[in-house]
Amino acid sequence: MPTTNASLAPQQKRSRETVERLLSATVQLLDESGLDGAVIPRIALVAKVSPASVYRRFADKDALLRAAFLHMLNQSREANRQSLAKLLLRSTLAETTQRLMAISFAQYREHPNLLRALTRFMDTDTDQHFISEVRAIVAANLKTIVDTLLAHRDEIAHPMPKRALQIAVITAWSAIEGIALEPTSLWHVVQPLTDKKLANELARGFVAYLRTPA
Repeated sequence: MPTTNASLAPQQKRSRETVERLLSATVQLLDESGLDGAVIPRIALVAKVSPASVYRRFADKDALLRAAFLHMLNQSREANRQSLAKLLLRSTLAETTQRLMAISFAQYREHPNLLRALTRFMDTDTDQHFISEVRAIVAANLKTIVDTLLAHRDEIAHPMPKRALQIAVITAWSAIEGIALEPTSLWHVVQPLTDKKLANELARGFVAYLRTPA
Protein backbone atom coordinates (compact mmCIF):
# COMPACT_ATOMS: atom_id res chain seq x y z
CA MET A 1 0.00 0.00 0.00
CA PRO A 2 1.45 3.43 -0.91
CA THR A 3 2.67 5.60 1.93
CA THR A 4 0.58 8.75 2.32
CA ASN A 5 1.90 12.22 3.00
CA ALA A 6 -0.03 12.23 6.27
CA SER A 7 1.86 9.18 7.51
CA LEU A 8 5.20 10.57 6.36
CA ALA A 9 4.85 13.84 8.30
CA PRO A 10 5.16 12.38 11.84
CA GLN A 11 8.09 10.21 10.74
CA GLN A 12 9.88 13.20 9.25
CA LYS A 13 9.23 15.23 12.41
CA ARG A 14 10.63 12.44 14.60
CA SER A 15 13.67 12.16 12.34
CA ARG A 16 14.34 15.92 12.58
CA GLU A 17 13.96 15.77 16.36
CA THR A 18 16.41 12.87 16.52
CA VAL A 19 18.97 14.78 14.45
CA GLU A 20 18.51 17.81 16.72
CA ARG A 21 19.12 15.67 19.80
CA LEU A 22 22.23 14.16 18.23
CA LEU A 23 23.65 17.57 17.35
CA SER A 24 22.90 18.96 20.82
CA ALA A 25 24.39 15.89 22.50
CA THR A 26 27.54 16.14 20.38
CA VAL A 27 28.02 19.82 21.20
CA GLN A 28 27.41 19.08 24.90
CA LEU A 29 30.07 16.36 25.00
CA LEU A 30 32.55 18.46 22.99
CA ASP A 31 31.99 21.25 25.51
CA GLU A 32 32.49 18.91 28.46
CA SER A 33 35.31 16.68 27.24
CA GLY A 34 36.62 17.93 23.88
CA LEU A 35 37.15 15.75 20.84
CA ASP A 36 38.31 12.72 22.82
CA GLY A 37 35.07 12.61 24.80
CA ALA A 38 32.72 12.94 21.83
CA VAL A 39 32.50 9.28 20.86
CA ILE A 40 29.47 7.69 19.21
CA PRO A 41 28.36 5.47 22.15
CA ARG A 42 28.37 8.45 24.55
CA ILE A 43 26.68 10.73 22.02
CA ALA A 44 23.97 8.15 21.42
CA LEU A 45 23.48 7.70 25.18
CA VAL A 46 23.07 11.43 25.80
CA ALA A 47 20.76 11.79 22.79
CA LYS A 48 18.76 8.75 23.98
CA VAL A 49 19.08 6.84 20.72
CA SER A 50 20.89 3.69 19.67
CA PRO A 51 24.36 3.92 18.07
CA ALA A 52 22.86 2.40 14.95
CA SER A 53 20.47 5.35 14.76
CA VAL A 54 23.46 7.68 14.49
CA TYR A 55 24.81 5.87 11.45
CA ARG A 56 21.41 5.93 9.77
CA ARG A 57 21.67 9.71 9.72
CA PHE A 58 25.39 10.39 9.43
CA ALA A 59 27.95 8.54 7.32
CA ASP A 60 30.51 8.48 10.12
CA LYS A 61 31.64 10.28 13.26
CA ASP A 62 33.38 13.04 11.31
CA ALA A 63 30.15 13.82 9.44
CA LEU A 64 28.34 14.15 12.76
CA LEU A 65 31.08 16.37 14.18
CA ARG A 66 30.95 18.64 11.13
CA ALA A 67 27.19 18.99 11.44
CA ALA A 68 27.45 19.67 15.19
CA PHE A 69 30.13 22.33 14.81
CA LEU A 70 28.14 24.09 12.08
CA HIS A 71 24.99 23.84 14.20
CA MET A 72 26.76 25.47 17.14
CA LEU A 73 28.36 28.20 15.03
CA ASN A 74 25.11 29.07 13.26
CA GLN A 75 23.30 29.34 16.58
CA SER A 76 26.03 31.66 17.85
CA ARG A 77 25.85 33.78 14.71
CA GLU A 78 22.08 34.15 15.00
CA ALA A 79 22.35 35.10 18.68
CA ASN A 80 24.96 37.74 17.82
CA ARG A 81 22.85 39.09 14.99
CA GLN A 82 19.86 39.55 17.27
CA SER A 83 21.42 40.89 20.45
CA LEU A 84 25.02 42.02 19.89
CA ALA A 85 24.34 45.74 19.68
CA LYS A 86 22.42 45.68 22.97
CA LEU A 87 25.11 43.63 24.70
CA LEU A 88 28.06 45.51 23.28
CA LEU A 89 27.42 49.16 22.57
CA ARG A 90 28.28 51.75 25.22
CA SER A 91 28.52 55.52 25.03
CA THR A 92 32.18 55.72 23.91
CA LEU A 93 34.55 53.67 21.77
CA ALA A 94 36.71 52.92 24.81
CA GLU A 95 33.78 51.64 26.86
CA THR A 96 32.44 49.52 23.99
CA THR A 97 35.91 48.09 23.36
CA GLN A 98 36.26 47.17 27.02
CA ARG A 99 32.92 45.42 26.82
CA LEU A 100 34.01 43.57 23.66
CA MET A 101 37.13 42.26 25.38
CA ALA A 102 35.16 41.14 28.42
CA ILE A 103 32.59 39.28 26.29
CA SER A 104 35.31 37.65 24.17
CA PHE A 105 37.26 36.47 27.20
CA ALA A 106 34.06 35.13 28.78
CA GLN A 107 33.17 33.10 25.67
CA TYR A 108 36.58 31.47 25.49
CA ARG A 109 36.70 30.80 29.23
CA GLU A 110 33.19 29.32 29.27
CA HIS A 111 33.75 26.96 26.33
CA PRO A 112 37.49 26.14 26.10
CA ASN A 113 37.03 22.45 25.30
CA LEU A 114 34.50 23.14 22.56
CA LEU A 115 36.56 25.86 20.90
CA ARG A 116 39.78 23.87 21.24
CA ALA A 117 38.00 20.87 19.70
CA LEU A 118 36.90 22.96 16.72
CA THR A 119 40.43 24.24 16.14
CA ARG A 120 41.90 20.75 16.47
CA PHE A 121 39.30 19.22 14.17
CA MET A 122 39.82 21.85 11.47
CA ASP A 123 43.58 21.30 11.61
CA THR A 124 43.16 17.69 10.51
CA ASP A 125 39.90 17.60 8.56
CA THR A 126 40.17 17.28 4.79
CA ASP A 127 36.61 18.40 3.96
CA GLN A 128 37.28 21.77 2.34
CA HIS A 129 33.57 22.54 2.02
CA PHE A 130 33.17 22.26 5.80
CA ILE A 131 36.23 24.43 6.42
CA SER A 132 34.90 27.05 4.00
CA GLU A 133 31.54 27.04 5.77
CA VAL A 134 33.17 27.56 9.17
CA ARG A 135 35.25 30.42 7.85
CA ALA A 136 32.18 32.01 6.26
CA ILE A 137 30.32 31.91 9.58
CA VAL A 138 33.28 33.38 11.45
CA ALA A 139 33.56 36.10 8.80
CA ALA A 140 29.85 36.84 9.20
CA ASN A 141 30.34 37.18 12.97
CA LEU A 142 33.25 39.51 12.36
CA LYS A 143 31.11 41.62 10.03
CA THR A 144 28.36 41.87 12.65
CA ILE A 145 30.86 43.07 15.26
CA VAL A 146 32.54 45.54 12.90
CA ASP A 147 29.21 46.96 11.74
CA THR A 148 28.20 47.40 15.38
CA LEU A 149 31.46 49.14 16.28
CA LEU A 150 31.04 51.54 13.37
CA ALA A 151 28.54 53.34 15.59
CA HIS A 152 31.71 54.99 17.00
CA ARG A 153 32.98 56.01 13.55
CA ASP A 154 33.44 59.64 14.71
CA GLU A 155 36.07 58.51 17.24
CA ILE A 156 38.10 56.55 14.68
CA ALA A 157 40.96 58.52 13.09
CA HIS A 158 42.04 55.80 10.67
CA PRO A 159 41.08 56.84 7.10
CA MET A 160 39.53 53.40 6.51
CA PRO A 161 37.49 52.72 9.66
CA LYS A 162 35.97 49.43 8.55
CA ARG A 163 39.30 47.88 7.56
CA ALA A 164 40.91 49.17 10.75
CA LEU A 165 38.15 47.61 12.85
CA GLN A 166 38.53 44.29 11.04
CA ILE A 167 42.25 44.24 11.78
CA ALA A 168 41.75 45.32 15.39
CA VAL A 169 39.09 42.70 16.11
CA ILE A 170 41.03 39.85 14.47
CA THR A 171 44.17 40.85 16.36
CA ALA A 172 42.29 40.89 19.67
CA TRP A 173 40.61 37.54 18.95
CA SER A 174 43.96 35.97 18.10
CA ALA A 175 45.45 37.16 21.37
CA ILE A 176 42.48 36.02 23.45
CA GLU A 177 42.45 32.62 21.73
CA GLY A 178 46.12 32.14 22.56
CA ILE A 179 45.60 33.19 26.16
CA ALA A 180 42.52 31.04 26.74
CA LEU A 181 43.26 27.93 24.69
CA GLU A 182 47.05 27.56 24.63
CA PRO A 183 48.45 27.11 28.16
CA THR A 184 52.03 27.02 26.83
CA SER A 185 51.74 30.25 24.82
CA LEU A 186 54.11 33.15 25.43
CA TRP A 187 51.28 35.10 27.03
CA HIS A 188 51.53 32.88 30.09
CA VAL A 189 55.30 33.27 30.26
CA VAL A 190 55.89 36.90 29.34
CA GLN A 191 52.66 38.42 30.67
CA PRO A 192 51.06 36.14 33.28
CA LEU A 193 48.30 38.63 34.09
CA THR A 194 44.67 38.11 35.05
CA ASP A 195 42.06 38.09 32.30
CA LYS A 196 40.79 41.47 33.51
CA LYS A 197 44.21 43.10 33.29
CA LEU A 198 44.92 41.53 29.90
CA ALA A 199 41.51 42.68 28.65
CA ASN A 200 42.35 46.22 29.78
CA GLU A 201 45.67 46.17 27.93
CA LEU A 202 44.13 44.72 24.76
CA ALA A 203 41.40 47.36 24.89
CA ARG A 204 43.96 50.14 25.24
CA GLY A 205 45.91 48.90 22.22
CA PHE A 206 42.68 48.43 20.25
CA VAL A 207 41.52 51.99 20.85
CA ALA A 208 44.97 53.53 20.37
CA TYR A 209 45.30 51.90 16.95
CA LEU A 210 41.89 53.16 15.84
CA ARG A 211 42.57 56.70 17.06
CA THR A 212 45.96 56.98 15.34
CA PRO A 213 45.80 58.66 11.92
CA ALA A 214 47.50 56.72 9.15
